[in-house]
Amino acid sequence: MKRFVIPFALLIIAPFAMASGRTDDKSYKVEAIGELKEAKVAEAVRGALEAKGLRVTDDQGKTICEIWFRKEIPTGKGEVMGASFGQIAEGTLAGVINFPSNTSDFRGQGVKPGWYTLRYALILQDGNHLGVSPARDFFLLCPAADDKDPNAVLKMEELLKLSRAAIGAGHPSPWFFAPATSAEKELPKIVRNENHHVILETKLATNSGQLAIGMVVVGSTDH
Repeated sequence: MKRFVIPFALLIIAPFAMASGRTDDKSYKVEAIGELKEAKVAEAVRGALEAKGLRVTDDQGKTICEIWFRKEIPTGKGEVMGASFGQIAEGTLAGVINFPSNTSDFRGQGVKPGWYTLRYALILQDGNHLGVSPARDFFLLCPAADDKDPNAVLKMEELLKLSRAAIGAGHPSPWFFAPATSAEKELPKIVRNENHHVILETKLATNSGQLAIGMVVVGSTDH
């Protein structure tokens, strides 16, 4: 995945086997944690989040990430070809994530420890993005310190600028997510796919009901 381009267009659907960034053979688990109180995250953003978050750890007890999703993500009626969650407007705040240690995104770019917001975006259909993922849905990381209005729906130019700044690179930081594969009653849950990606499956609350998603938290695409 070379770069995101404005405007975002359609991605040709490709088998997920094409995105085969392998992970280790560790086991992972998810647990519930309390409300987000970190002062580095704007008070207005903290107030828009669910009272409980999720922590993903490995079998050595190392925290991979902590995530607090939004209490209610706004959605519309429109569908977007090639997207699983096109009812969410691009630029919408979905949550906040914390990385206690260095990690990498779905593109394999290094991400430093810190607090970031997650905003929804669609990947482009072009030669640079062909086969990157099976659908167009991504969260882009933004620096929490610079993203203070939970109700703002960012224009793509601003979102891309913020996400590039989050990792200090010329490309935004993408995190792929797709519909969950597990039954809703089993969520939250950690699963792996055939490409050895570690996936956090959970439910997002929206103004039109719940969405069961699976977000790749460890693993990257080879494209």
